[in-house]
Amino acid sequence: VPGAASTGAVCLDGSPPAYHLHRGSGAGARGWLLQFEGGGWCNDAPSCAARAGTRRGSTRLMSKLEVFSGVLSNDPARNPDFYNWNRVKLRYCDGGSFAGDSEFRNGSSVIYMRGQRIWDAIIADLLTKGLAKAEKVLLSGCSAGGLATFFHCDNLGELLGGVATVKCMSDAGFFLDV
Repeated sequence: VPGAASTGAVCLDGSPPAYHLHRGSGAGARGWLLQFEGGGWCNDAPSCAARAGTRRGSTRLMSKLEVFSGVLSNDPARNPDFYNWNRVKLRYCDGGSFAGDSEFRNGSSVIYMRGQRIWDAIIADLLTKGLAKAEKVLLSGCSAGGLATFFHCDNLGELLGGVATVKCMSDAGFFLDV
C-alpha cells in the first residue's frame, strides 16, 4: 500500500501492509468483495514478537502472488455471484484482527500493533482505485478476519453511505461476549 508506512500503518515487524486486487469486469465492474484474511491472533508481547517473524506478521515473508479461490475465484462455474466483481484479499499481518493502534518497545526492538491504521490505509487506497464508485460491496472474512468484519462493517458502510449498498459476512468467525 503506497505511503501507508508514513502514516504508521505497518505490520508487526514494521513492514508495509498489502492486499491483492483482481479487477472486476462487465456487469460486476461496480461490485466489490473485500475479504479479510484469517490467521489467529497474538495475545501478548512474546507471541506478537514471534509472529512478527512469520508471514502472519510481515509482508516481507508473504507470497507475492496469491491464488484466489472460493468466493474470490474468477471462475463463474465455481463463483457465480462474484466472479466478475472487484475482489480484494486483505493480507493479515497485525495479529489483532485489523483493530489495534499501539506499539511495544523492548530494548532495541519494536512490535507494531497497527491494524486500525492498516485498515484505514488500505481503504483509502482502494477508494482511489474505484471503491468510491461501487454500487454493491460485500465485506467478509474468515476466523480472525471474521472478527475484523464485525469491527469494520459499520465504518465501511458510513464511508460509502448513500453511494453503495454494503453487506458484511463473517465466515467461520463466531465470537461470544462472555
